[in-house]
Amino acid sequence: MFIIFSGVSGSGKNTVMNELLKKRKNLFILEQSSATTREKRESDAIYNTYKYMTKEEFEKGISDGEFFEFEEVHGCYYGVLNEALNRVIDNPQNDYMRDIDVKGNIKLRNYLKDKCGVLSIFLDAPDDVIYDRLIKRGESEERARIRLSRGGLEREYKDQFDVCIENLDLNDTVNKICGFLDAHRTGR
Repeated sequence: MFIIFSGVSGSGKNTVMNELLKKRKNLFILEQSSATTREKRESDAIYNTYKYMTKEEFEKGISDGEFFEFEEVHGCYYGVLNEALNRVIDNPQNDYMRDIDVKGNIKLRNYLKDKCGVLSIFLDAPDDVIYDRLIKRGESEERARIRLSRGGLEREYKDQFDVCIENLDLNDTVNKICGFLDAHRTGR
C-alpha cells in the first residue's frame, strides 16, 4: 500500500510519518522518491528525504521524462521520480509513505489505483499553530508567512483525500492514522 501525506506546510506531515515508523513494522518512507531544488534542512540528512538537484538538473529531468509529476512551490521545484513508484508496485508486502503536494495526490492516486492500494491523508492545523511550528523549526518570519500564504490553495484540495485530520495532538493524530491504515488494509 502507498500512503500519501499532504497538507498545509507546517501541519506536521514529516513528524507524523516519523512517529508512524516507530509503531508499524512493514512501513517505510519511500526514500529519495522525490527530488527538489530547495536547500537541505537538518532533518533531511537524517531521513534521506530528497534527491537534491540544481534547477538545471531538475529541468533536464523534466525534459528526459524522469518525473511522474512535478510542481514549482515557493520558488523551488519538487517532483516524484518514476523509479520510486516502481519500488512500491514491486513490493506489495510493504507499506510505503511519502509527503506529496496536494496537486500530485490526484494524479498519483489515479496512476496507482489498479497497481496497489492507496490511502491519501490530508493534515491541517490552524494558521497560528502552523506559524509557531514553522518558526520553531527555524524558518524566518518572512519565510513562514510565505509558506502560510499557500495554505488556502492547499486547503481547496482537502475533499480530494480519503482522510482529513486536524493535527493538534501528535499521539491522537498517529492513533487515528493507525486506525485508518488497519481499516484500509482489511477493506473496511
